[in-house]
Amino acid sequence: MPPPERRLTAIFCADVVGYSRLVGQDETGTLARLDQARAILQTAIAAQGGRVFNLAGDGLLAEFPSALGAVQAAIAAQDSLGVWAADQPEGQRMRLRIGVNLGDVVVSGADLLGDGVNVAARLQEVALPGGICLSGAVHDQVRGRIETGFADLGPRPMKNIAEPVRVYALRMGADAHRVESVTPQVAPVVADDGSLFGHFRRRLIGGVMLLALLLVINLMTDPRDLWVRWVALGLAIMLVMPMVRRLLSGRPLGARSK
Repeated sequence: MPPPERRLTAIFCADVVGYSRLVGQDETGTLARLDQARAILQTAIAAQGGRVFNLAGDGLLAEFPSALGAVQAAIAAQDSLGVWAADQPEGQRMRLRIGVNLGDVVVSGADLLGDGVNVAARLQEVALPGGICLSGAVHDQVRGRIETGFADLGPRPMKNIAEPVRVYALRMGADAHRVESVTPQVAPVVADDGSLFGHFRRRLIGGVMLLALLLVINLMTDPRDLWVRWVALGLAIMLVMPMVRRLLSGRPLGARSK
């Protein structure tokens, strides 16, 4: 039995946001709008040399010979979909998410399978409504070649994908400022966050470093008289007193200092 045919290709995945809710509100109208949205997508895809290979459910999958073509099709599609949806009632407005990946796929007749397709599907789940998310492989191919800016969302674990995938979000129109809302925030380990606990951490680290230095000096000069213990006691009092005062005043310990 010959091995399956494989190829490297750019995968474009689009999906409707809140499709079940829309169908529940107005099944006939939602199905009609889905057909209209797909027509807009297919026009943008064809203009960049893409091929639609799956229309299951409320989604759409397409392949492109280049990552740049896939991203340009995604941008054109979201721009056109935004204009198309602008006049729809707010509660029934149809918006889509798009993910674009560059990866190895398995050819199965007219369909494509494999992690390359699965990652594109996971990327669209990360995107904001009306937005586009790219894998790191796509970003590497298109940076400097399109005018739209990027937000680096960092490596993301993805269901049924062995390794985390680095994700980039395109900054799209009026929603560009919202891209940062899905950026993972990593709290600094010892940074002063403005709260009393933040000040305590900073001062504790400084106090420990100072005590370590004084202990070395103490042991080198007169190890029989451990005078550094009195310095340690004084520093401990200085650290604890602000927290005691905060408790007596009734202010929460985690509140930011004014």
